[in-house]
Amino acid sequence: MKKMTFKLTSLILIILTAFISYFISITNNVNQISYDNGELIDTIIISAVGDLMCHTPQIRDAKLSNGSFDFSHMFYFVKPILEQSDITIGNLETVLAGSDKIFSGYPLFNSPDEFALAIKDAGFDVLVTSNNHSLDRGFFGLERTIKILDSLGIKHCGTYIRKEDSEQALILEIKNFKLALLSYTYGTNGIPIPEGKEFCISLIDTSKIKSDIQKTKQHNPDKIIVYLHWGNEYQRFPTSAQKKLADFLFNYGVDIILGSHPHVIQPSEFKILPDSFGNEKKVFVAYSMGNFISNQRKRFTDSGVIVHLKLVKNFSTNQTFIDTVTFTPTYVSKLNGRFRIVPIKEALQKFEINDSLWINLFSSEEKKMRRVLNDFENHIWMK
Repeated sequence: MKKMTFKLTSLILIILTAFISYFISITNNVNQISYDNGELIDTIIISAVGDLMCHTPQIRDAKLSNGSFDFSHMFYFVKPILEQSDITIGNLETVLAGSDKIFSGYPLFNSPDEFALAIKDAGFDVLVTSNNHSLDRGFFGLERTIKILDSLGIKHCGTYIRKEDSEQALILEIKNFKLALLSYTYGTNGIPIPEGKEFCISLIDTSKIKSDIQKTKQHNPDKIIVYLHWGNEYQRFPTSAQKKLADFLFNYGVDIILGSHPHVIQPSEFKILPDSFGNEKKVFVAYSMGNFISNQRKRFTDSGVIVHLKLVKNFSTNQTFIDTVTFTPTYVSKLNGRFRIVPIKEALQKFEINDSLWINLFSSEEKKMRRVLNDFENHIWMK
């Protein structure tokens, strides 16, 4: 009798625990949902940046006396901005091949693992790994990079250890949204892709991209995002090939295109296209988001932009649309060999109220920041 009572009590506790967990889950979802004109909606903020590079001077800046590395100061002033987003994406334009392969910057990158750790701590959720430096340390470096990102809990796409992983999009589920992310690069700087491992990096190939998009649609994502490493370095406007590829992607169902590689900001634009229901839908492309962190110092290469996309999901119509796009222009300060990414507008506001921290660190670069801001404001939207 005691055994039966114990089993019955245990069963009741299990059911009660499951019910409480379900109730908490439902409550959390309800807290995320609001009403707009009487219709049930949810919102999400996606933030994206361009190239996360790690040149030799950055490695020197991060090196500690005990031989380890700390890159966290480089992201200190943008971390609060990135953390406000529901998901943050960037292009990891280096590999993590380990100290045995010698840490170095351009032309063959290899960065300490702590660089990725600082990126995660700054608020990044997803890193794109398909770019022209993906094979800088061969397949070994590509594979180790993926394993380090996995160990840190950072989602990634664009390079792969297994063929089956290369054949599907990265599906991101957060709040009540399901997003699909694909990424591709124009090439690998002439470094051969290992024979038998052609799947290890996603190259820009329209037939493959078309196939990938078709497979992705089977997941019924709310939005399909494609991150592209494309265009010409240091060219401030997209090439005709970029525009043609963007139109190709939009016509096959892509909703958002995020670009990197030119190392300078290229304009963004909206396009209005018909959706599968015969209605109009708004799609968006940021042709290049510039350098988020690097040692490049020439005009236009010492800055970048954080793109913030607000998506709204209407549960009454079961449609998701791009509501707004806003931008945070950034500048890479290198005073006294100390790298810091600076949100320009916030810095200028801090100068106006005589904030001692910001003035002591950055006031000598105020003129340059104002020039960068002016360049940005006159250039960010496609004319």
